[in-house]
Amino acid sequence: MRDFTRDTDGFAATLGLVLMPALILFTVVLIDVGRGNNAHSDLQAAADAMALAGARELDGGVDSITRANAAMANLSNSVSYLGQTDATARITLQMGGTNSAYTITYLTAIPASDDLPLDATFIAANSTTDGTEAAYVLVHAQSQNLLTTGNLLGAAPVAAEAVATYATAACDVTPLFICNPFESQNLDLQQSFANGQLHGRLLRLHPKGNGTAAPGNFGFLQVNGANDNTTASANAIRRVFAGAYNPTCYSARRVTTKPGAATSIRQGLNVRMDIYDGPMGNDADEYPPDVNVRKGYVRANTGPNNACNKELTATPAWAQNFPANAVMQAPGSGVPGAFIGSGNWDINAYWQANYQTTPPAALADFNSFPAAQSPGIAMPSRYDVYRYELSTRGTANDLVARHSTGNNPAATDQYEEVGTPICSQSKNGALPAEEGRRIIFAALIDCLAEAGGGATEMRVNSYASLFLTRPMEQNSGGEDGTIDVEIVDITGWGGNGSLDTFVRDEATLVR
Repeated sequence: MRDFTRDTDGFAATLGLVLMPALILFTVVLIDVGRGNNAHSDLQAAADAMALAGARELDGGVDSITRANAAMANLSNSVSYLGQTDATARITLQMGGTNSAYTITYLTAIPASDDLPLDATFIAANSTTDGTEAAYVLVHAQSQNLLTTGNLLGAAPVAAEAVATYATAACDVTPLFICNPFESQNLDLQQSFANGQLHGRLLRLHPKGNGTAAPGNFGFLQVNGANDNTTASANAIRRVFAGAYNPTCYSARRVTTKPGAATSIRQGLNVRMDIYDGPMGNDADEYPPDVNVRKGYVRANTGPNNACNKELTATPAWAQNFPANAVMQAPGSGVPGAFIGSGNWDINAYWQANYQTTPPAALADFNSFPAAQSPGIAMPSRYDVYRYELSTRGTANDLVARHSTGNNPAATDQYEEVGTPICSQSKNGALPAEEGRRIIFAALIDCLAEAGGGATEMRVNSYASLFLTRPMEQNSGGEDGTIDVEIVDITGWGGNGSLDTFVRDEATLVR
């Protein structure tokens, strides 16, 4: 007789039947966890893409948030596996409206460490709607809850967050800043440049010195390893202005200015105009001039050893540099913006003095803003004329090589004014002249708003490329004087994009 209490036949089947509900539930849970992970991956990818798209527009412009929202609205993303029907298996994520899958917040800062939470309290304290202050975009992506299989576990929320910022670095550039010349005129720099209102307007920039900088001033940025008051430091900065490698990259958001006044920066800057003076006197083998250096000067005398004289004689009637406007005064003169030209300069006087004729019609093709608005005008800028002169090089009508001989076209005295550099070429081992050396780079700073002085971290409005219209001269005390420039281009949406070789733009995820 069998003892059923000890019989083990069918034990496995019985145990399997007992555990089957638990195994089925466990399998369902695993499937739902996998669906949740896949859905979260989709949401994270969508949040990352949205944050990066928005961050690319956060350039400090007043309308940067508007542009960021528009850029994110153009993105199309989807998330799968949240639902279980054909209609809900793949959901298109939307931005805006009552069914938006995204919550967008702009921040002025994020916690200093990733270990610190980006919680509601921090967000409330650091959120902004001001485009000039928005440094980060926080994207929270959440469309609908994950519906578990058979609704055994109900609905589980699935969401993702991403934080991105816009990083711009200007590297290997001249360590110069200029106070936004138009800050006190309440002009939006980006819109004004896009409209051509800055076209052809000469800026006569004055040294900041040891005082507080204001519109119309220029100063210097910190250079790694060259910020003390030693002779070696002064030489290093002077050579950076001449074209030596600058080891410092400058942020698009904030820069640190150099205290005080640098010594004899003009000697470095002026090698670009074929003037080799002081410590730069024998450096033509390291720092070439521009290919077109017509500046309205003649050398002090005609001796061959004076081809690179230290200072320059008065301009004769038959030699003419790019003229300034009739009335240009220093900052603080009581006339707001008096250091800014109107854009209507005497191009006829320049052309007559140097080429004994009137400006050609073909010059109009080089006008970078043919529809410029007042106070900019539709006539060519000084930079446009420079470009036209360069276009004639090597032709029968080579304007760069032509001497300014006045009423004596037959005269070809090699010491008369000419566009082709002569000083550097008189030195053994001189480097060939390079086109574009009259373009320098500067950070534009709203100095009134920043009210900085000394070694101060100041917020950058934008960066600009500047055309040197003439050499930098000494003032009456023998110190560095004014710099006359035209703005060629600026960074930001209003510029024309020519600064890409100087500036590296990158939107990066930081959380």
